[in-house]
Amino acid sequence: MNAYPTKQEPGTFELGPDTMTCVIRCLPHIIRERAYQLFEARGGQPGHEWDDWLQAEREIKHHFSL
Repeated sequence: MNAYPTKQEPGTFELGPDTMTCVIRCLPHIIRERAYQLFEARGGQPGHEWDDWLQAEREIKHHFSL
């Protein structure tokens, strides 16, 4: 099986067994990108880096049901 979702029917996908491994391996990068989006949404003001990271981590883990 490949790591890419396989199309089942319109609007649904089956994830291959390697997909979760990829998500877990890429998790820090995905969280970092989301934290930066949150930083930018706050106007780029420093001082809330941990808050941004922890919020991003919660959102991403919830999204991937981790």
